[in-house]
Amino acid sequence: MNFDDFNALLRMTLRNPEDAAQTLIGMNLPMSVRWMALLLAVSVSALLAWVSVQMFPLPEGETPSVLGLTGQPIAMAGIQLAAIVMAATLMTGVGRMFGGHGRFEDALLLTVWIEIVLLLVQLAQLLVSLILPGLAGILGILAIAVFLWLTVQFTKALHGFRSGAKVMLGMFATALAVGFVLSFLAAALGLLPEVPQ
Repeated sequence: MNFDDFNALLRMTLRNPEDAAQTLIGMNLPMSVRWMALLLAVSVSALLAWVSVQMFPLPEGETPSVLGLTGQPIAMAGIQLAAIVMAATLMTGVGRMFGGHGRFEDALLLTVWIEIVLLLVQLAQLLVSLILPGLAGILGILAIAVFLWLTVQFTKALHGFRSGAKVMLGMFATALAVGFVLSFLAAALGLLPEVPQ
């Protein structure tokens, strides 16, 4: 894929994400290429997060624990990698539970492509922060909207679903269930901070 192909695929993703998903799946990329793309995407994302923290440091003592990870690019990349693999696994498994036919390999490719699109938004947010800091927050909200929209459209394309509303509902239900399980495991392992009484 050259630069022109990349731009064409990016435009297609924003105009017709289902066609973009089918194009990505139709490339039949080797699994090794998909894993390399994932590693590259999370590494660049973690690096951009680190650069952002260096440029706009949070006040000492007011850094939330999650944001504190942005100062540790390797840990941040590892967490993002695990999150994307889990998202691809859930996209495949939950979709199949509801009659879909998607494969994990394709779900991984689609989630990596979503990460790449979000990287471009992250880069734009960083650059805009230098000129118009207030607009950077709007780009952050836009990134969330783009993530949700692309995830719904790519899930539909992956499994052959027709209803975006049902896919969105399934996504939220899955997120709640996963959040509950992870919170339970974190509490059981003593990873949650103690609440002062």
